[in-house]
Amino acid sequence: MIDCYWIRNSETTIRKLQKASKGVALIPLASIESHGPHLPVGCDPIKTDNLVRHIVEKETVAVLPTVLYAFVAEARMLPGAIHIRSDILMDYVENICDEVYRNGFSKIVLLHGHGGNVALHHMFCKRMLEREKPYVVYSVSAQADLWDKMKAMGDSAEWGHACEWETSMAMMACPELVHVEVLNGRTFPAARFPDTGPTPTAADWIGRHPKMAVGEPQKASHKKGELWLGMVTKALVEVIRKVKKDTQTAKILEDYRRKVHGIAGRS
Repeated sequence: MIDCYWIRNSETTIRKLQKASKGVALIPLASIESHGPHLPVGCDPIKTDNLVRHIVEKETVAVLPTVLYAFVAEARMLPGAIHIRSDILMDYVENICDEVYRNGFSKIVLLHGHGGNVALHHMFCKRMLEREKPYVVYSVSAQADLWDKMKAMGDSAEWGHACEWETSMAMMACPELVHVEVLNGRTFPAARFPDTGPTPTAADWIGRHPKMAVGEPQKASHKKGELWLGMVTKALVEVIRKVKKDTQTAKILEDYRRKVHGIAGRS
């Protein structure tokens, strides 16, 4: 029986895990930050760990301990946030990936249980290209690109953070820590924000959502959480299976490195 969790393996069984997972490792990433008055500040790691538990029940993959801390600059306005500077976070995750590769895993999946890790989700793979890593990094959100589909199945117009969806997912992961009753019917509509057209600024999130929570979390339910957890689990298992089969990405990157270093020798 293969134990998918890296830290539960010995120096002997980690080799068996490498073979059983086909060299694919999963690094869950989360955050510590305010999730409204009704959810714990550790909502992201708790629900991400619950999601991973469902994934490994269906597919063998080497699971690293969840990276608890993240870029949560916006959340520093409220108690409980532990913010890591973007440059430190990028270096830290890169260091982890390097060590995972050194242990024989050439495919690394970053699973983002915190939507604010934009730099890691959108820029980290480009950093790996720039630094010519000999391994492949795949980046996927915990919503598995199903956000719009799940939102259409919900009952509130606004989603985003500590919302109907996230509260429902928390009900699946830590029901004892979900206290929707403290809201007393309170909702979290987006605040009025200066119209600056298609130009993003550092004030975007904090301007629209000064309380961090979004929408109508009281419309969450265990039933919805069960449905949405099943959807994303299925989709992420499929992602991991595709990663295992993928041989082209490594070849493309190897060819890229060969061409980059061949330029100097051209006449």
